[in-house]
Amino acid sequence: MIYDNIVIGSGISALGCVVGLLESNKKVLCIDGSDNTLESFKNINNEEIVFDNDNLPLKKNSITAKFVNQFDPIELQNYPSFGGLSNIWGAKCLRLFKNQFDEWPISYDEIAKYYETCEKIMNVSHYNDELSKKLGVNENIIDDSKIKLYSSFIKNFIKQKKTPVDFNIGLARLALDSKCYKCGNCFFGCPDNYIFDTKEYFNNLINKKKIEYKKNLILERFILKDSVIELKFKNSQETKIFAKKLFIGAGPIQTSNIIMNSMNKESDLNLAESQNYFVPCFYYGKNFDSNINNQTAGDAEIISNKNIKHDIGQLYFSIKYDQKLLKMVLKKKLGFLYNLIPNFLIKRIFITAGLINSNHSTYRAIIKKEDLSLHVIRDYEKEKKLKIEVFKQLNLLGKNYNFFAVNLLSKFCKFGRSFRLGCSVPMLNEDEIKKNKNNNLYTKKNGEVSKFKNVYIIDSSNFKNIPAGDISLTIMANALRIAIENKND
Repeated sequence: MIYDNIVIGSGISALGCVVGLLESNKKVLCIDGSDNTLESFKNINNEEIVFDNDNLPLKKNSITAKFVNQFDPIELQNYPSFGGLSNIWGAKCLRLFKNQFDEWPISYDEIAKYYETCEKIMNVSHYNDELSKKLGVNENIIDDSKIKLYSSFIKNFIKQKKTPVDFNIGLARLALDSKCYKCGNCFFGCPDNYIFDTKEYFNNLINKKKIEYKKNLILERFILKDSVIELKFKNSQETKIFAKKLFIGAGPIQTSNIIMNSMNKESDLNLAESQNYFVPCFYYGKNFDSNINNQTAGDAEIISNKNIKHDIGQLYFSIKYDQKLLKMVLKKKLGFLYNLIPNFLIKRIFITAGLINSNHSTYRAIIKKEDLSLHVIRDYEKEKKLKIEVFKQLNLLGKNYNFFAVNLLSKFCKFGRSFRLGCSVPMLNEDEIKKNKNNNLYTKKNGEVSKFKNVYIIDSSNFKNIPAGDISLTIMANALRIAIENKND
């Protein structure tokens, strides 16, 4: 059968694209590699977590539970699941800032209206804080009603108002239903589904027959045939499906593999990552409230606008206060020694989780054309510089916010752990396209892949870089933009 529009995937990017395409009143088929349904996907236990090979935690559900001992972040991202990475995300939805689009062929002003649409879909609220002012958020969408859900520690932390001029601070923007209450289990999986994921939205579209949906079909490659695109599936050779337009949002690794297979493995592709790190911190301020009855996904977010020692671009810090999670991690890492730590000290510990722009990250990877294997490259010089800069920035923040960072216990994560990958087929502006004399593969501003007419990339594979910060909202907004700009072609 021939479909006007086929969308590959069921995650954040696929949802953004489907929402945009539905405005065209054409047939939309969504194809997902998973055999999961909404009914079969359940949180295993909201008192349990799983750990990776660095003893870093992730919520335990029917997806992560498949990795019995330790989960590999790359394997997890390759595993097909209904809802994609929205099954395991932390619901963070801060927009990118204007300067973070400097290298992109699109600007903040161009994507702002798509941000607003996606924020409405995902129940994201903006607050009257420094971040909203820096983003230039319209006053009519400011809504402080969810602030009551944030912990007293986080709210008091922000209210100290000692922010240096080179930092901006505010509350985390979350994809969170207004019905949420202070259960303290956000990291472990919301039993009421108040944290947004794409499964519910897709299931509603399927049940109302607004889209067609085919599960358990893993796209391996596509073939251009005259005015249509033939899809070839890894697990179903007999299935015959054709598209007039194909939108690929299978995730940065699988999307790259699909493109490479369709090019007959003509060349390698590069994969970039916004590297993350975790630094335990001890709060010594007097204004302190350790009440753990709160919505624990609500962090404070700090954006650093100026480097101190090394030029590693804009830095992102998330101040995380989750006593339940902290105690479980300490028990895992320290064993019986955990019992020697007084509880009044544990109550003052929080975690700074940070991100570094992919241009300055320690790691990058190459997907090899021969076998699609992932070769990770580590840059020790970059690693040294970014650690120095991060520690200096934390020291400055600590002086202003009454804490000190325990740098010796910091963890700069390995490739893939941030779940923020992409850039394998980057968007180029017109000047860059003219200078592309080597005919390197790229994505046009409208999402179309340079060597394949009517084939579009809608996930972070087409990002120019992976900025330091939350990218899920930007992935969805960019996919929505691509769909709307193409719907009448």
